[in-house]
Amino acid sequence: MLSEVYPLIPSEDVGGLADWLVETLGLRESWRHAEGSKVEHAEVIWPGGRVSINRTKPGEVVGHAQIALRVDDRAMVEETFARAQAAGADLLLELTETQVAYSFTARDPEGNQWWVSAETGFLDKLRTIDP
Repeated sequence: MLSEVYPLIPSEDVGGLADWLVETLGLRESWRHAEGSKVEHAEVIWPGGRVSINRTKPGEVVGHAQIALRVDDRAMVEETFARAQAAGADLLLELTETQVAYSFTARDPEGNQWWVSAETGFLDKLRTIDP
């Protein structure tokens, strides 16, 4: 039985957000559905997870999401940071080393925050339930 949890992000510009994630952070687009000239839904994937982007409906109140993209390799964090920096991403947190992770945070054009990290294992020691 398949059992997964993944974020659903509302967007006024689904195609633009999906393109930003692919070009700026290196996620891969797995599918896109358009009705006429408007992209209604798209899905992007990261090793071990996926994000679904859905077009907002008229009058829908939308907040901002915070999404964690976890990797086990510090070099991948550095490569993704360099890619985001070269793309001119709004970097809220430069490459930083803490007790929790080696990471950075970028904000997409719609205000969502993307935390890219190689965790140190500290949080794994606190987690009591395996996914």
